[in-house]
Amino acid sequence: MTLEGIVNTARSLSYYSRLQEVTANNLANANSDGFKADRLAAHATRGSGHPVPVETTDLEQGSLKNTGRPLDVALEGQGFLVVRTPNGDRLTRGGSLRLDGAGLLVDAHGRPVLGTEDGPILVNGTKVEVLADGTVLVDRAPAGQLRIATVEDPTTLRKEGAGCFVPAGPLVPVPPTDTVVHQGAVEEANLDPLLSMVELVNIQRGYAANVEALKAMDSVLGEVTNEVGKV
Repeated sequence: MTLEGIVNTARSLSYYSRLQEVTANNLANANSDGFKADRLAAHATRGSGHPVPVETTDLEQGSLKNTGRPLDVALEGQGFLVVRTPNGDRLTRGGSLRLDGAGLLVDAHGRPVLGTEDGPILVNGTKVEVLADGTVLVDRAPAGQLRIATVEDPTTLRKEGAGCFVPAGPLVPVPPTDTVVHQGAVEEANLDPLLSMVELVNIQRGYAANVEALKAMDSVLGEVTNEVGKV
């Protein structure tokens, strides 16, 4: 029983360590536009005598924050913006956009934001308006329309860093009725920093409790071993 308890406690310590990493990373990105928090939960699996940690990405929408910047956009509803990277097209919910030196619409990391014509949007003018369907007007003339897309199964999306998701299959257009584009706003991370800090404290307490339990079982095992050795 003691050996089994030591093994189970060691697994618990490993789980708490990974949970702390995930929670700390979420907290570090609490101010990142469009960040999607990772969640870790213990799941029972068939054929296994103990739960195993399963990590998933929470794709729930975060709160929308008004910024007043005309190039900021926030998506209310399904889908992602599509940006072009050296490794291929990627999906993002980060809406802090700007113009590069050539007048192309890019995200906060300098990646061109694609339009429905599968190319970057060129802004050649002074006044920029973004309509609810993603149409971009420059000096009241159409300059393109933001490409808003998703995949058949969003749970297959894989984080690549810098707010990007790697699609596991072909991109699927999102119907205009499913998403509203808000100009002058960004989507905040879908987590509560205060609750994340409280969770970190609870994780540390759980880890410490398991360490104490491990020490106690190790002490019992040592006593048993010594007694058996005397016999």
